[in-house]
Amino acid sequence: MNGFPKISKKEIVLVWGLAIAIIYFSLRIEKPYLTLLTILPILTYLVFFKTEALWWAIILFTPLSINLEEYLNDQLGLFIPTEIILALFFILTPLYFLKYPPEKKFLQHPISIIVLLMLSWGLLTSITSEQVFVSIKNWVSRTWYVLPLFYLGSKILNTTQKKERVLLLYTISFSVVVLYTFLRLYMNGFPEKASQWLMQPFFKDHTILGAALGLTIPYVYMKVFEQPIKTGPKAFWILGAILFTLVLIFTYSRAAILSLVIAAAVYFIARLKISLRVIYSFLAVASILLVINRQTLINQLSQNKAESSDQVVENIESISNITTDASNVERINRWNSALEMWKERPVFGWGPGTYQFNYAPFQNSNDLTIISTNFGDVGNAHSEVLGALAESGLPGAIFMVLFILFVIFFGYKNIPLTTGKDKLVLTSSLLGFIAYFAHGMLNNFLTSDKAAVPVWIFALIIILYDIKNN
Repeated sequence: MNGFPKISKKEIVLVWGLAIAIIYFSLRIEKPYLTLLTILPILTYLVFFKTEALWWAIILFTPLSINLEEYLNDQLGLFIPTEIILALFFILTPLYFLKYPPEKKFLQHPISIIVLLMLSWGLLTSITSEQVFVSIKNWVSRTWYVLPLFYLGSKILNTTQKKERVLLLYTISFSVVVLYTFLRLYMNGFPEKASQWLMQPFFKDHTILGAALGLTIPYVYMKVFEQPIKTGPKAFWILGAILFTLVLIFTYSRAAILSLVIAAAVYFIARLKISLRVIYSFLAVASILLVINRQTLINQLSQNKAESSDQVVENIESISNITTDASNVERINRWNSALEMWKERPVFGWGPGTYQFNYAPFQNSNDLTIISTNFGDVGNAHSEVLGALAESGLPGAIFMVLFILFVIFFGYKNIPLTTGKDKLVLTSSLLGFIAYFAHGMLNNFLTSDKAAVPVWIFALIIILYDIKNN
C-alpha cells in the first residue's frame, strides 16, 4: 500500500485548470503574489488528499512551465506552475511521511545515502556562506526537487507501467516545446543567432533546451529501435525522433550533441556486455595517458580555429577550439575562477548559489573574452562539479561526483538483469542521466525545473530497479 487515493478525470481537469489559472493571473494582474495566495488552500488540499494526481502534474507541466522573472520586474525567478507545487510538497511532504514513511531499503540504498549527505552538507555550507540568504534560498530551491520527486516518488513509481509513464509524460509534454521551437526556426529560416532564444518563453535559451533534448532523446530512440510496437505508434515515434534531432542540430547546442555521442557510446558498450571491470581499467589507463600528454593535447587543441556558426560540421568542430571561440574560452575562464575560489575556501566553499556574485575578482586577465564581465554577474561556473567545488568546497564536489558515479554504476549493473519494457525504461533513464552529466561538464542546470525534474526521476528509477533486482 502506498496510501495514494485513486485519480479521477475530474481531478486531472482540476489540476490543469488550476495550473492555467496560476499562469494567467500571475502574468496579467499587477499583484501576482496575492493571486498565488488565493489558490494556496486548493493546492494544500491536493497535496494532502490528491497527492499522486498533483505529483503527476509536476511531470506534465515541467517542460511547459514559465519563469516569472521574464515577465515581472523583480528577481523572483520562479517557474510556474511547477515550482509553486514543488514548494508546497517540500513543506508538507515531511508530514505525509509521518503516516507513509519511505521504504527502509530505499533509504538505506547507497545512492539515497549520498543524496542525504549532499543535502546535509549543502545546508551546512549555506550557514557558513559568504551570503547566507542567497545560499539558503538556493539550498531550498534544490531540495524542493529532491524531497517530492526523489523520496516521495519512491512510493509512487511502484510498477513498470508507472516508471514508463513518467518518461512518456515528460517526453510528450516536452515534444510540444520541441514542435513549437521547430516551427519558429522554420518560419525564421533556421537562423544561427535567433536559434538561441526562439524556444522562449518555455526555455530560456538553447543551452538548457539542449540539456533537455539530451535527457529525452535516448528514450525517443529506444522507443523507435528497441520496442516492438504497432505501425501507427512506431510512425509517431519515428517522426518524434526526426523532429527532436532536427531541433538539436538547428539550435546549435554543441554540448548537447557531445553529450549524446557519449550516451550513444555507453549504449553500444552495454549492448556488447562489456564488464564494469574492463570499463574501469580502460578509463584509468586513458586518464593516466591524458595527464601525461596534457601539454601535447593542449597544443593540438590550440591549433583549432573553427568558430561556432550555422554550418553544422564547422559548429561541431568548434567544440575543441580553446583559443578563439569566445564561448569556449569563457567557459575556461569560469572553470579557472571556480578553482581559484576553491583554493581560497577549500572546505566549506563560498556557499551554494554564490558563485555568480563572487567569481569576478578571481578572473585572470589572460582568460578574459569579449563576453567576460568585471561585475561577474552573467552566470554560473558552467560545470556541475566545479560549481559544487567553488560553492561547497571539496566535500561538496566529492558528494556530487559520488552521486554521478553511483547512479551510473547501479544503472549499468542492472541492465543485464532486466528484460522487455523494464530494460527499455532502465536503459533510457541511464542514458538520459549520462547525457545530462556529460553536458554538465560544460553547463549546470540543476536549479532549473527543466533539468532537475528528469535528473532526479532517472536516479530514482535506477535505485528502484536495483532494489527490485537485488
